[in-house]
Amino acid sequence: MPLNKPIQKQYFSISEVASMLGVNASLLRFWEKEFKQIKPKTNSRGKRLYNAKDIEIVRSVYVLVKEQGFTLDGARKALRSRKGMGAEVASEARAKAQATQKASELNSVTQPVMSEVNRQEAVSRLKKVRAELLTLRAEIR
Repeated sequence: MPLNKPIQKQYFSISEVASMLGVNASLLRFWEKEFKQIKPKTNSRGKRLYNAKDIEIVRSVYVLVKEQGFTLDGARKALRSRKGMGAEVASEARAKAQATQKASELNSVTQPVMSEVNRQEAVSRLKKVRAELLTLRAEIR
């Protein structure tokens, strides 16, 4: 075995999986009860250990429920109909997550510019309104 090859984990804790998806561990425990496809191993102390397959299924559930707005029943039906397609859903979720991250990075760069443009536009509108109000005030007197 080469010494420079990184060791890849085979199992992840529930907190690690929860942080990967940005959800609470309690939600993962709930989904475990609701979706029979999610079956993490447990050790003698009851600690859940998720392997890559389990994580892909959880990601599929996440995409269906959180991103696509499926109900739990609808997500169950979709998972049953997509038995071999879990990896595709997970890769779609990863692609969406990367696109969202890139968009937020772009937004953080353009936000100051856009806010300055919006501020200037608002000031311009307010100046027009002020001029109209002053005109009306002069007409009333």
